[in-house]
Amino acid sequence: MHYLPLWCYKNKFLSYRKISQCRMPSLFISGLSDQLIPPVMMKQLYELSPSRTKRLAIFPDGTHNDTWQCQGYFTALEQFIKEVIKRHSPEEMAKTSSNVTII
Repeated sequence: MHYLPLWCYKNKFLSYRKISQCRMPSLFISGLSDQLIPPVMMKQLYELSPSRTKRLAIFPDGTHNDTWQCQGYFTALEQFIKEVIKRHSPEEMAKTSSNVTII
């Protein structure tokens, strides 16, 4: 048996099920040295995400608790936030939804 049935686990993190329902802008951050959440799982979550605004930031030296200290982490975060703000600004939304009034 390669896995235990779901009912055997005390903590159930049903990330695959949950991400398929999340349409919000999503930034997936993965440290390739993370041994708690394997990088392959983060890539799968990214691929399963139905969000139209999603990014996957990969940090070769990142582990589970210190990826935020990797070079480029805050730059990736800043770029993603700026992209979301630009894509979802009232001006951009008006271009795609001409008959919608945003107050």
